[in-house]
Amino acid sequence: MAETGLLAGRRALVTGATAGLGRVIAEAMADAGAKVAVHGRNRSRADEVVRGIGERGGSAYAVVGDLATGPEGVASIHLAARSALGSVDILVNSAADQRPSLLGEAGWDTWREIIEVNLLAAVELTRLVCAGAADLERVSVVNVTSVEARAPFPGHAAYAASKAGLQSFTVSAAKEWAPARVNAVAPGLTDRPGLPQDWPQGWSFWAASAPLQRPVTSEEVAAAVVFLVSPLASGITGVTVPVDAGWSSSARTPWHQRDE
Repeated sequence: MAETGLLAGRRALVTGATAGLGRVIAEAMADAGAKVAVHGRNRSRADEVVRGIGERGGSAYAVVGDLATGPEGVASIHLAARSALGSVDILVNSAADQRPSLLGEAGWDTWREIIEVNLLAAVELTRLVCAGAADLERVSVVNVTSVEARAPFPGHAAYAASKAGLQSFTVSAAKEWAPARVNAVAPGLTDRPGLPQDWPQGWSFWAASAPLQRPVTSEEVAAAVVFLVSPLASGITGVTVPVDAGWSSSARTPWHQRDE
């Protein structure tokens, strides 16, 4: 099938692409015409996403590897993506370890593992993609951070700290790897089936404090990512775009201060 669309001719590696937001981003990239390396830790789940993209008329390849295995493991993921695609000129660092991490309970290993996946792997993959690029002007990187980088929620200390580091890294990488473009998106509460029932407190809080009075969808976040890596955003680098229904710009009220 001939490549057509906003990202025609581009080659994208999307980490954490076998479920949730990462999967939706990979699908959106393929729908826009990019060839996509679908990264995940589980072969069958990666193959499932690849099949789905193929059924939609897109082009995708499974890349399996663990981002928590240090620089050698990250390098093997990059090499596999390059072998499958021929080159990588779009990188979306969307993989994340979001386990709860209460300050009084999370030990050294928990912090190390979360930071290794959420920050260090993204740093190394960005370095590998940019250093290996034949033309840096074609390279676009998007790091998926979080509104928690600036407004951490209780119990997410390590996750929020890792995302804050990733957001700061985005600015540094945009300066040092120019003319490659490096940006970030910071999703807010992202809707999924059953969320209002599973987390009614969070849902009602977001609906009350976000100007759009709702969480965002994975498709809305993915659309922002596609825009940032596309020619439409050719003059944008070093920024973090909140995709949070306006929550980060509103007067946020802590849960414990609100009337039930």
